[in-house]
Amino acid sequence: MNGEPNDIERAAIEEHAQRTAEQSALRKVRKTLDGIEAAEAGERRSLRKILVVCAILVLLGAWLSWELIFSDKGMPRQQPMKVPAALQKQ
Repeated sequence: MNGEPNDIERAAIEEHAQRTAEQSALRKVRKTLDGIEAAEAGERRSLRKILVVCAILVLLGAWLSWELIFSDKGMPRQQPMKVPAALQKQ
């Protein structure tokens, strides 16, 4: 042998190189997908928190509106109107 790899060895080397490249590419894709999934999970958590805060604000606003509309606490009481005596006789 003259030190050069024969056809069988060359094919084995090329196959190993191909497999190594494929595994490397798959690891890169998996890492990218994991990053995307993590970002989406963070967005879902943020959206859930925003929705909870909005629901609390809506309930608080509804309660305050109810209190303002159906409560006399904030309204000053006026003196009853006095009807003039001339109108009472009619």
